[in-house]
Amino acid sequence: MKRNRYKRFETLSDADLMQRIRRGRPDAFAALVERYQKPLLNFFLRLGAHRDAEDLVQQTFLKIYAVRDSYRPSARFATFLFCIARNLWIDWLRRERRRKDMLLEYRQTAAAREPCRACLESYLDAQAALAALPHHLRVVCVLTVYHGLTYREVAEVLDLPVGTVKSRMHAAIGRLREFMYAGVGRQ
Repeated sequence: MKRNRYKRFETLSDADLMQRIRRGRPDAFAALVERYQKPLLNFFLRLGAHRDAEDLVQQTFLKIYAVRDSYRPSARFATFLFCIARNLWIDWLRRERRRKDMLLEYRQTAAAREPCRACLESYLDAQAALAALPHHLRVVCVLTVYHGLTYREVAEVLDLPVGTVKSRMHAAIGRLREFMYAGVGRQ
């Protein structure tokens, strides 16, 4: 069992930790990292940034540290954190799209390959279903289901009206249901 080295900070709120970080307390920052490292890693993994998830977590904490003086606790810290994480994820998506375009161009010049059987079999799992969602639906689903943010908090993170978040969540659930039912029919 891993022992929490920052037990003395467990009772402090995120806003209190940020206040201590602003005052130059590196142990408070380490406690904040320990508190949110796993949820952030899961956030990026569920959004499909598998090989870069740890780097994105690190970039998020670097950004939090860089803007520590401008943080104002007007909303939950998790909202602030996931807003920064979402922006970094969008930047990552843009880089990935460029990388994939270059890879596709390279593959088009190479001989055609046979599809990987293991890849086709893994298509039916829940992660594949989530990955099949369009980005705008996936991010709403991940923030709501996996990170427990309310629709209002998700709306703040994504800078959308609450009604749009609700409709996107409804659409995501519908598509996930269709995906899973289609998977059952193929077995």
